[in-house]
Amino acid sequence: MTPKRGFVNRPYAVFALAVFLLSACASKCALASETTIRYEYKVLSLGSLSALQKDSAAGAKLSEMEAVLNESGSDGWEMVSIFAVRTTFDPNVFFAVLKRQIPDTKKEGENP
Repeated sequence: MTPKRGFVNRPYAVFALAVFLLSACASKCALASETTIRYEYKVLSLGSLSALQKDSAAGAKLSEMEAVLNESGSDGWEMVSIFAVRTTFDPNVFFAVLKRQIPDTKKEGENP
């Protein structure tokens, strides 16, 4: 019996698809609005969260994740979503999608 080959066994394909869909949605949303609010996005790897299942290592891993998210938040980034990539090695690898507003540098009276 041969194993199925699909997106479940190809975590990078799922990751690339998520980034593509986010960028496509961002451009469509920007065109739909008369007053354009633009955002920039980034994908932040939170790594493996398997340590959260072990009581002895959970505190350290939580502190590490909080520090990473707080650092991004202080730079103006807001979490939009979080998703897991399942691999055969570790089924608990998480990524967070963050966004922040790009300041509008266009001055009044200027044409785009």
